Amino acid sequence: MRRILPFTMLAVVLTAAAVPAQAGLTGAGLQIGWSNNPDDFLVGFHYNARPMGEELDLVPSLDFGFGDVTMIAPNLDAHYVLKTSSKLRPYIGAGISAPWYDFDGGSEWQFGGALVGGVHINPNMAFEAKYGLGDAPDWKLVFLLHK
Repeated sequence: MRRILPFTMLAVVLTAAAVPAQAGLTGAGLQIGWSNNPDDFLVGFHYNARPMGEELDLVPSLDFGFGDVTMIAPNLDAHYVLKTSSKLRPYIGAGISAPWYDFDGGSEWQFGGALVGGVHINPNMAFEAKYGLGDAPDWKLVFLLHK
């Protein structure tokens, strides 16, 4: 029973963050990657929405991490897409995260943020790096697939 509560809370938080994004939804998809401190393999889901025009993306996501500890992290990022003359669409941004960690001595919720940088290779793929602030993982490197 104790483990069901975090999953239920995460589902509610992710749903609440994703519902406003549905109006400008430009892509939902999977993500896969790696985090440092804790050293975890990551899989997850994300929505990529454009609520305020072509330059600003709102990206709620949910990461599941497996490795040093088990991690479940709801995230909410904002990306500013830089204008370029190429087909690559680089972006910068920031976000917040509320990771739940399950380790040998117990489990706990924490709070942190991240500075984000990435590039959309095409409309269906992106690579992203996140530098963690607070109690978020120090680094995340993620490959994103949109539909």
